[in-house]
Amino acid sequence: MPEETRLFLRSFLFAFVVAVVYWFVSYDFAGTILLGAFSLASLFAFAIIRSEEPAKDTRRTERSEQGEGIVGHVMDWVGTTEHPGMERPFDDERGRIPVASVAPVAVGVGVALIAFGLIFGPWGVVAGAIPLLLGLREWIGEASAELAAIDVDDELAAAQADVVPPREEATAPQRSHSASTPSPHAPGAS
Repeated sequence: MPEETRLFLRSFLFAFVVAVVYWFVSYDFAGTILLGAFSLASLFAFAIIRSEEPAKDTRRTERSEQGEGIVGHVMDWVGTTEHPGMERPFDDERGRIPVASVAPVAVGVGVALIAFGLIFGPWGVVAGAIPLLLGLREWIGEASAELAAIDVDDELAAAQADVVPPREEATAPQRSHSASTPSPHAPGAS
């Protein structure tokens, strides 16, 4: 099982144990429900990713240094050991990696200041609108530049593969009539 999948399984086990301990230590209903919801969400994510994995058996034939028996099986299933030749659900290296940007932070600060402004007065809304608008402008500009770069990469890949990308026709193809066959709508045609 890939590390990406086991991460959600370990998150489920951690949240479940913390929820049980939290209940017996505090008897707080709301906190226990939230921790239980976190564990169920992690279990749901684990189940979704696990169902997408291929059905082939890629387990190792040799036991690891973690031991034989039930402990070895549990540590292989929950642990961090990798199996050679295993399919990785998030190991897709294609595409561009977005550049680092301060735009999401600026948008977050702007939204937080606007929220405070709704409570404490209109100056907070004005103060929050500035980083919000600047962050959105930068973020949208970066996303547009990234999209243009992806289009250029796709065109280069198509040119290297000697594949012509399909073009959409702006108009319907027109038939040409030769001079020897008159059109039925032409004057003088019978």
